[in-house]
Amino acid sequence: MVTPKFTRPKSTRERLAQHIRVLRHKFWAARYTAFVAFMANTIGRLEHKRYHKKKAAGEKVVVDKVFAPPPKKERYADFDPVPADISPKRAGAARKARSMKIEEYPSVDYGFKYEEPPISGNVLNGLGETEKRRTTQPFFTRGYSGPWNKLERLFQAINKPALANFILNIFWMDRNRLGVVARKQVAVEDPTAMTKEVKSRARIHGADVVGVAPLQEEMRFEGFDLPFKYAISIALAMDRETMVQVPTHETGLHIQKTYKNVGQIAIDLAQDIRKMGWPARACTNISPDTYEVQHIPVAIEAGIGMLGKHGSLITKEFGSNVRLATVLTDLPLAIDGPKDIGVDDFCATCQICSDNCPPDAIFDVKQLVRGQMKWYVDFDTCIPYFVANDACGICIEVCPWSAPGRGPLISKKMLERREKASAKTEK
Repeated sequence: MVTPKFTRPKSTRERLAQHIRVLRHKFWAARYTAFVAFMANTIGRLEHKRYHKKKAAGEKVVVDKVFAPPPKKERYADFDPVPADISPKRAGAARKARSMKIEEYPSVDYGFKYEEPPISGNVLNGLGETEKRRTTQPFFTRGYSGPWNKLERLFQAINKPALANFILNIFWMDRNRLGVVARKQVAVEDPTAMTKEVKSRARIHGADVVGVAPLQEEMRFEGFDLPFKYAISIALAMDRETMVQVPTHETGLHIQKTYKNVGQIAIDLAQDIRKMGWPARACTNISPDTYEVQHIPVAIEAGIGMLGKHGSLITKEFGSNVRLATVLTDLPLAIDGPKDIGVDDFCATCQICSDNCPPDAIFDVKQLVRGQMKWYVDFDTCIPYFVANDACGICIEVCPWSAPGRGPLISKKMLERREKASAKTEK
């Protein structure tokens, strides 16, 4: 389903047509939620029991034989069909951080295997490509339409039914992420003042960090037009005491709860902007039609943080212990712009996340990805561990920036060290 953009209606007829489109979207969302609820509580429960029974018996589920709709192969016809290698690069983590509360990290001996692996997720992500382009969603694709569709389906089967049912709450919440724009438009003479008001509203709704960026081509996923001018990035911190126990069912559930909460903040803020007479759409997580923008590039351009070696955002306030959502809008706003907090300086020599990654999926040096040198995580190595453990998050929790109160101190130290080094070079 193509998500429509709603502008301020010029007539009663146009307004009525937009209301009908909203109702159609909500009907689609309700129908899809009902379908997933039925599948999760019938076939899903049977698959869950079957998987764990086979795992307890030392058998492996063949991913190729998992039920899922066929992928839309024409979307991937231009990619080099390099098969993925899902085997871990080592037998386990090089060490375990003292901050983590579980006794040991789960094994890399997964309860599943491929007979014919799909096209490499690294190829889909553009690893080694010299030209800039939009990225293609390799996982959590709409309608299981990607090459990794069977592992997506298995991921849902592995999760406890309670988690699947909670995710349904997110599906239902997201029916309100778009809507009709008010007829009367608030004039914006001072974008800076309006930005301050929007950020204040976001914080009232519960946001911890807010920033504004221009919506750029590379921020959009392939296949989405998204004719908006600005992107408002919203970050919400997770509970640190809960998250240092990753990966467990409880932490997986907490991640989903945070996704729901930050998504609701984005939905509420988008509704506020539409009431001002300006188009706005909330881009959340999890639901099948919400993977439109890459939240991390938006957050970086909005000055919320920088990309870390572990492939996740690092904020000065909360490290990587956050989840993101985005609001797209045409409301005139002042751009924040990216902020250098010293993450690159720190990650260049730190190996804590790579040492603690059980399948060894984290590169110690930047990689060329779609025409840009950046920190990158080996998709083919990371995602199987993620699937086997109801999500993961080890790397973002062992990150020193994620320790409460450490971020500002690390940032200050890194920037001061760089300044001193620069001064010596000039002499």
